[in-house]
Amino acid sequence: MSNYVLSHNEIDDKGHLFGIHCPLEPFNLAFKINSLLNIRLVRSRLDVTFKNNKERYMVYKNVVKKNEASLWLFSNSFLISTINKSSEVLFEEEVIERSLLPEFSKTDYILKIIAENSYCSEFAKSLVLLPDVLSCYLLPNNKTKSKHNLIFD
Repeated sequence: MSNYVLSHNEIDDKGHLFGIHCPLEPFNLAFKINSLLNIRLVRSRLDVTFKNNKERYMVYKNVVKKNEASLWLFSNSFLISTINKSSEVLFEEEVIERSLLPEFSKTDYILKIIAENSYCSEFAKSLVLLPDVLSCYLLPNNKTKSKHNLIFD
């Protein structure tokens, strides 16, 4: 898969970012959102990747019809396995967890919604009612430093 090319006008969108805490795998969470909330999230052909490392973050997006909200579900963690030859550690292999939004590293998923404010808040309230979703909350815009990682078409 190649890196994704962004269009310039996507940078200033009016999207709302929500943090989701959920132990499910991305495909399972997307399936539950689809079946219980009548959304059509599908796996994007392209992941969020970066040129300078091997990190890869899964993306699910909804199939948008005219005048509907746009939704993107991003995994917020990526596990990197490295070999540590140091004699001070018990195991040679260590696993490091990286985050798409490092300022919210404890968040499992990031949900980006481009829609009216009322739709966004109602959707977040509905999402919390799903089994296995522990919490869903609006991420503070002033603390989101890496939000350009989530600009995706």
